[in-house]
Amino acid sequence: MYNSEGKREEKMKISVVSPETGVTYEQIIESIQKEEAKSSDVSGISRAFEKALNTQMVSESTSTATSYKDIFIEASKKFGVSYDLLTAMAQQESGFNKDAVSKTGAMGIMQIMPETAKALGLEHPYDAYENIMAGAKYISQKLKQYKGNLDKALAAYNAGSSVVERYGGVPPYGETRSYVKNVKAIMSRGADVPYTNYISRTASKDDVEADLKKLLSELPQTEEYAVLKNTLAEMNYL
Repeated sequence: MYNSEGKREEKMKISVVSPETGVTYEQIIESIQKEEAKSSDVSGISRAFEKALNTQMVSESTSTATSYKDIFIEASKKFGVSYDLLTAMAQQESGFNKDAVSKTGAMGIMQIMPETAKALGLEHPYDAYENIMAGAKYISQKLKQYKGNLDKALAAYNAGSSVVERYGGVPPYGETRSYVKNVKAIMSRGADVPYTNYISRTASKDDVEADLKKLLSELPQTEEYAVLKNTLAEMNYL
């Protein structure tokens, strides 16, 4: 989607809360819409809440709720790989879709193959945080293996190290060459990282409620705010 200025707007995506709670922010918003179906401006309420969820930025360390941007920053610091590289790879690999699955079986945001996931200790490939961390770890290994040669590291990430060794560099595969070229192009202009709110799989009910209260506190004190607060209270989320 593009706005009036011709800039691309990302549709909000929200990750799933832990199995312990069984609640997702999507379900909360849906519940609000159902509960407030009798009101005149339900869409305005839900949009305001979605905006608060989608633009929340948190601390330097991982917490119950954070944004994809924060996860990439943490991964960059932890594995010594540039933020621009990691986000460019994610955009090229999956378009930041945590549920993406390729025809060859690559999984999640960073498109980790099953055998690679096993070697990296990635137990939950569709968990955004764990997948991004695994992808960062893997590309950091390839960069070390090829002494910082970005083209070889990206080619190995895409096609495998054995192929890179066989050809002494980027193999003559159209897909791999395009991959390397596209990732570097995205790096130069900056990836379009969505401000997606991530909820930890291990979040408890108290964690989720605390996060909802924080998000609610960030909304302006309007009539919509009052309706939203009352609705969440009636639903026992506050």
